Amino acid sequence: MEITEDTKIDAPEKTVEWIKDLYRAVDNTDEAGFADAFTEEGCLTWGNQDMITGSKKIEEYIGEFFCSIDTLDHSFSGIWSIEGTEDADDILTLEADVTYTRHDGSRIIVPATTIIERDEKKAKAARIYVDISAL
Repeated sequence: MEITEDTKIDAPEKTVEWIKDLYRAVDNTDEAGFADAFTEEGCLTWGNQDMITGSKKIEEYIGEFFCSIDTLDHSFSGIWSIEGTEDADDILTLEADVTYTRHDGSRIIVPATTIIERDEKKAKAARIYVDISAL
């Protein structure tokens, strides 16, 4: 997980720290750590897949994905936060290049955008837009 001085950031520092914690779990293929960032009723939508509801189901889904690759690494180009709505305290938009390493050692780098709706401490919903069809 990389956030450099070139990363465009328009978000409070505590929000950036939350993002760092979340993506450390992701890039360490820690499905429990990823799922723990969601509320119990949280929702995850990945690309054109069906929405997954509930932190336990999110953990299972992400765990299966993590088993299908060797490693992944996010290099962020942008992090933005806006004040939320009735349904979320804040809304985050994240842009990154993601390097996926396959089990055979080959790599692919793809752009990704993620939108996260949070309450004070956890994600209520996340939508990940990435084309992993080449994996």
